[in-house]
Amino acid sequence: MWLGLMAMSVLAILILNSADALVPGEEFDSTASFLIVGVIFFVMMRFLRVPTMQYFSKPVLGWRFLVALALCINLIFVQVRGEPIHSLSVGEWLSGVLFLIAVGAAEEILSRGVIFGVLLRHGLPTAAIGSSVMFGLMHLNVYIDYWDPWQAYWHVMSAGAFGLFACALLVVTKSMWMPIFLHVFSNAGLLFSDPPTKQELESRVSIDFWQGLTHPLYPFLTFVIPALILFWIHAGTPMPRWFMRLALKLGLVDKEVSSPNKELTL
Repeated sequence: MWLGLMAMSVLAILILNSADALVPGEEFDSTASFLIVGVIFFVMMRFLRVPTMQYFSKPVLGWRFLVALALCINLIFVQVRGEPIHSLSVGEWLSGVLFLIAVGAAEEILSRGVIFGVLLRHGLPTAAIGSSVMFGLMHLNVYIDYWDPWQAYWHVMSAGAFGLFACALLVVTKSMWMPIFLHVFSNAGLLFSDPPTKQELESRVSIDFWQGLTHPLYPFLTFVIPALILFWIHAGTPMPRWFMRLALKLGLVDKEVSSPNKELTL
């Protein structure tokens, strides 16, 4: 199973790296290559009959959805704030938006649709952690030509944490459109930032080991903590026993509510 999922990830990377050589025409760009990946793995979802196929529907509304939406919008704001807004023509805006949609849809269909869907048959923890780790590792593709171990490590950590939150968003809202929405707007900074120069790509980070190791901790926790909150909500907001005993001692709940046969929830 794991080898098959890794093979799918490698296939997606190969398509993205070589699709322009396979499809004739000078107008072929990265947008089209992501569209190809999205279509291939959407067909794969249907062929494998993964349980995530049912999530191609509108979100289930309610207070859980509102909490998930608030956390989602907050994380989007955290990622795009401070980005320099360059003046773009109408054509650049249209092509840029199409590119963001293609990237978001393709990567979510592969990672949360296929990989998460296959692993979900082995339990939610396996699916969430396994698909997030693989999602993070797939971003090593960016550093194949210009290998920088620190940059690669930071990217894998932040992408893996992003993947975990996307999984939580998926299971709480029961809609694939929410992770796609998150992914599209989280990448919006790509429209405003200039592509790195060859000199910037070839330059390696020189940093103290401990500082380099802990550098991605902030972006990692920025996604992981909201993800854990959503998984907690999905589980029915169960309270730990020590909290139940404390609540009973303080008289916040009745003794009957805190009995072993009943579960205290918010």
